Amino acid sequence: MLRALTSRSRRILMTVDAVGGVWRYALDLTRTLVRDGDSVVLAGLGPQPSPQQCAEARSIASLIWLNTPPDWMTRDPSELTALSQELREPIRNHAIDLVHLNAPTQAAGLDVACPVVAVSHSCVLTWFHAVKGGPAEGEWAWHKDRNRSGFERAHVVVAPSRSHADMLEACYGPVASLVVVANAAPPGPKPRQRQPHVFAAARWWDEGK
Repeated sequence: MLRALTSRSRRILMTVDAVGGVWRYALDLTRTLVRDGDSVVLAGLGPQPSPQQCAEARSIASLIWLNTPPDWMTRDPSELTALSQELREPIRNHAIDLVHLNAPTQAAGLDVACPVVAVSHSCVLTWFHAVKGGPAEGEWAWHKDRNRSGFERAHVVVAPSRSHADMLEACYGPVASLVVVANAAPPGPKPRQRQPHVFAAARWWDEGK
């Protein structure tokens, strides 16, 4: 899909945070892109990565860290206003061909000439719709306008599953450039011997889990 937006070896800027699953998603994707001949600049938002995370990222890509917080750490959209300016500088300095944003809110107001891909890994509005049975209100309500602006700005909007894509359109209306690209990860080493245990990991405090 990315190759359809620009066919030659590309210089890609990809946003990331060091806290949740987006970190693993971004590094696994970066590793594949680099293997195929592209180069990647990872632009981080939010809490700083650990030394181990920095070492892993810098082994395959350039790593920079921005001052703007990710949307899930903010209570007011004005806190995201500076992001478009922060992104323009590395996009210009690294002669970026393609921007891959791991949150649609990051695409809102972004004024760059290259193609923009926005990935909706999760969403406050769809969480409220699924878990609470209604729209997000109060301090979260601004996400609707910000995400909608990001959907309209991006050349392609990616959802990781058909169900999430359907929920996005139920909450925001039709998203013209929406495509489904399933999440995946390279398999780990095969265990020498299986143990009779079941292991589960989740954010148990989250009602949606």
